[in-house]
Amino acid sequence: MTAAVANAAPVAERVSNAGVAAAALRRLGTSLLVVVVALVVLAVAWVALLRLFDVSSFVGKTPLDVFGYLFSDAPARAVRASNLTAETARSQLFDAWLVTVGDAAIGFVTGLVVASVIAALFVLVKPFEFAFMPIAMLLRSVPLVAMAPVLLLIFGQGKLGIATIGAIVVLFPALVNIVLGLRSASPMSLDLIKVNGGTDLKMLLMVRVPSALPALFASIRISVPGAIVGAMLAEWLSGFTGLGGILNAYKGRGNFSGVWAIVVVSVVTSIVGYAVAAVVEAAALAAWGPDAGKSARR
Repeated sequence: MTAAVANAAPVAERVSNAGVAAAALRRLGTSLLVVVVALVVLAVAWVALLRLFDVSSFVGKTPLDVFGYLFSDAPARAVRASNLTAETARSQLFDAWLVTVGDAAIGFVTGLVVASVIAALFVLVKPFEFAFMPIAMLLRSVPLVAMAPVLLLIFGQGKLGIATIGAIVVLFPALVNIVLGLRSASPMSLDLIKVNGGTDLKMLLMVRVPSALPALFASIRISVPGAIVGAMLAEWLSGFTGLGGILNAYKGRGNFSGVWAIVVVSVVTSIVGYAVAAVVEAAALAAWGPDAGKSARR
């Protein structure tokens, strides 16, 4: 009997791992398909709208123009300045992209961590919600474009100011989702821990957090594009670094192909980031979510 139990544990672990891997692979395939379809639809809509509104070719660049700007040694006329090579254009864009991704990552992590802590305090300390929620709603009602310059004056135009703006973009949507997720825990499970002498903190860690994982990952997926937009807005207002910063410079020089290239890179980054978050979500929920292990047992 003991030997059977000992042998069952590795088997169960292998089944569980197989279920997690299968869930991640299924979501990976779906995400790749979504990314490809989204990019094709966006490209078609891009060209169609340029033609529909009869946008001047000097300002409105097509996907082929952007490709020529970044990769062609002899692009079409008015696509790239004669003193700018494709290699230099790619280098400028890539360097700015790295800065923006770093700024967005700082804001994303900060906003998500702060939202999770505040959501936990809402559940554990009821008066905290009544004190903080009006302030949160007030801040949420102020347009980010109006708030961002004030935040940059307070926190400076460096990494701290940019990260603060990105964190605020992530904070409020994540906070609402995570609070709802924590409060969606099964009352029977909570009562079971309570009658056995469990504390509110134990109920939070053992029941509420696993129940909130779907809401948490939904917040992560939503926050990835938001963090990039927040970082670019902060860079656009603060100087000439990152995608937002060189967007100012390109617009001032009349480098509209560069402007469209920035749009393409930021959109692709957001879509890919969203897809990566979806794959991680599928694997995490299969391993630790409310329905963990069910797919593996089927």
